[in-house]
Amino acid sequence: MRHAILILTLLAAGCSQAPTPGASSSESPSALKVVTEEVRKESFASQILLSGQVQPTEEKAVVLTAPLDGVAVKPLVKVGSLVVRDQPLVEMNSVYGMTSLQILEKLESEQDQVVEARAKLSAALTNQTEAQKALGQAHSQVSALTSDLRQAEADLNFAETDLKRKTELLDAGISSRAEVEESRTRYEKAKALNEAARQELQIARRQIPLFEKNIDQYQQAVELAMQAVKVTDSNFERNKAVYSQAALVGTEIPAELTSLALNTRHAQSSAAQASGFYVRAPITGVVTKLNVTSGQRVPSGAELGQVVELSQVYVDANAFEGDVARLREGDRIEVTSTSVPGQKFSGRIRYIGQQVSPSTRTIQVRSLIDNPKGYLRPDTFVDVSVQLPARADTVVISDKALLTLGNDEFVMVEDGKDNYRKQMVVVGAKSKDKVEILKGLRPGQRVVTEGNLLLESRER
Repeated sequence: MRHAILILTLLAAGCSQAPTPGASSSESPSALKVVTEEVRKESFASQILLSGQVQPTEEKAVVLTAPLDGVAVKPLVKVGSLVVRDQPLVEMNSVYGMTSLQILEKLESEQDQVVEARAKLSAALTNQTEAQKALGQAHSQVSALTSDLRQAEADLNFAETDLKRKTELLDAGISSRAEVEESRTRYEKAKALNEAARQELQIARRQIPLFEKNIDQYQQAVELAMQAVKVTDSNFERNKAVYSQAALVGTEIPAELTSLALNTRHAQSSAAQASGFYVRAPITGVVTKLNVTSGQRVPSGAELGQVVELSQVYVDANAFEGDVARLREGDRIEVTSTSVPGQKFSGRIRYIGQQVSPSTRTIQVRSLIDNPKGYLRPDTFVDVSVQLPARADTVVISDKALLTLGNDEFVMVEDGKDNYRKQMVVVGAKSKDKVEILKGLRPGQRVVTEGNLLLESRER
């Protein structure tokens, strides 16, 4: 197709296009206008264009779950809704999803959780107290060892002075050698005791940061245990009220009871009022899933939907093996989407996969994209442009000079006036109007940029 278009253009326009800077034109014997251009080395920056799809990040996606067995009265939002933290998303009722016996069993289980949480808090407080006591003892030991070291240093100074004095008396013939040796023994002993006291003090001082770290860890354990006690106490007290009211009902939800019936037939029921609650948004974001309908019975822990915070998103693109070789983690990319015209989103490559898809022969490239206003939504298709660093001294030619036939790529090289030959080349990266040549050409040669297709056809 490319060859046909070039032929029609050349024939229709009479090859009247003006030559590019650095190009020259000549007439062949057949009056064919040929334009050539010099092969050069220059700084060359390229880009790789990929297609991708937006995905939420793992740490910014929160699954909604049912805290109790119950019935969904009605969902209060739709997929795609923007929600804020603590906004009610699904209205639930626990009485009509459980019998009194089931609630009683759950209540007994939660009472055990309260006891266990309080036991863990007590153990954490005990550990914290013991750690504080150990730190106090360590400080006392350091103080005592410091005093011992000072005494050992004083004894060493005294023994050293005594040894020096008796050595001088021996030299003067006043003291005996036995007295000098006795003094030397006391000095060596004092020296050893001083060194031992110094090392013991150093060991004791190194233990203090360890005790302080233990106290910090136990303090964190105490805070977590207090939060657990608060949560279990709250659940237990709430469900005690639910059970006392549900005992008035004592049966599961009738098969014919619809969400409308929940709002009308039992509107004045104290049991229904006591057991009504909302599943709320855990974060500010977008509702990307909602798996519940009005009147649906929902077991405790069931997934109801998902809320995603979209200030940052992943873009998963599929790159061919030849392109992957030129990509690096950390490369800057730009993303555009037809759903957000005129907007560009920037980010960097975070991960390049290792597995080649057997069906598409592509490799996944995942990038982290800044999306401060949440315009890019999950599952949106986008265009990805990877900006590759410029490389100096790259052999480049105009893309007009490059011809393709099957799997072969070649150019027409000028060897002299009206003398042209076909030259096979190995192509690297491409930009808007330039092509990198890895093999087959050298700087200073001239290649045909206009009339090359007709020259090539005359050689066949």
